Amino acid sequence: MADLALSDYLMDEYLKYKFQENFDTNKIRKLFKYILPFVMRESYPLLSDPSIPMQLENDPLIEIIDNCSDEELIQSTRLKLMLIDKPITSAPTFTTVNISGLSEKLQPKYGASYPNSTDKNKAQAHIKALLSDAHWIKITDGYIANNDWNSNKALINTLIPHKKLDLTIVTNNFTQKSDLEAICNTWNIRTPQFPSNIHDRYIETDKVKILLSSGLFHLSS
Repeated sequence: MADLALSDYLMDEYLKYKFQENFDTNKIRKLFKYILPFVMRESYPLLSDPSIPMQLENDPLIEIIDNCSDEELIQSTRLKLMLIDKPITSAPTFTTVNISGLSEKLQPKYGASYPNSTDKNKAQAHIKALLSDAHWIKITDGYIANNDWNSNKALINTLIPHKKLDLTIVTNNFTQKSDLEAICNTWNIRTPQFPSNIHDRYIETDKVKILLSSGLFHLSS
């Protein structure tokens, strides 16, 4: 399943770029900032040339599907949206993102699953790298102190860079602040109470937000 759809104008521009025709450089630069694998109907005019589908067959971004309406086209995508670069004349019933506008920006998200305990070392290494240049770090997890604190403390010791930074631990009834101060005395540690209306668990910095579906403890191998 492809991730999204392109408007006909953007589809034209992508294909001009692919076949090295007279494409709009600025538009292509903008498109490649946001593009993900997209769907193309087999009724698309260019596909009437028998040689074209074969040339597009191995394109990693294009998925050719049966003829359908715009709504069905969008529904066939994972993100249920269409990238456009100009307003659609009749207001669509589906979600659009205008890549030419300054007010709408897509925030790329990447996900990974580590079902085997040995694979979690990869997750730890990547998160450690993501946190290495952070100026501040906030860990929000209501169960840090409840679920095997020693394992969670070891993870914090491994993942958080030992340098001067603001470290906020948002959790329930946290009484182990001195344990963290013993790890690194240049951390400025704050421990606000976990809000009752928050359920997500995540690590946030001034650069990224890392969602942890099962909490910090489950990063432990």
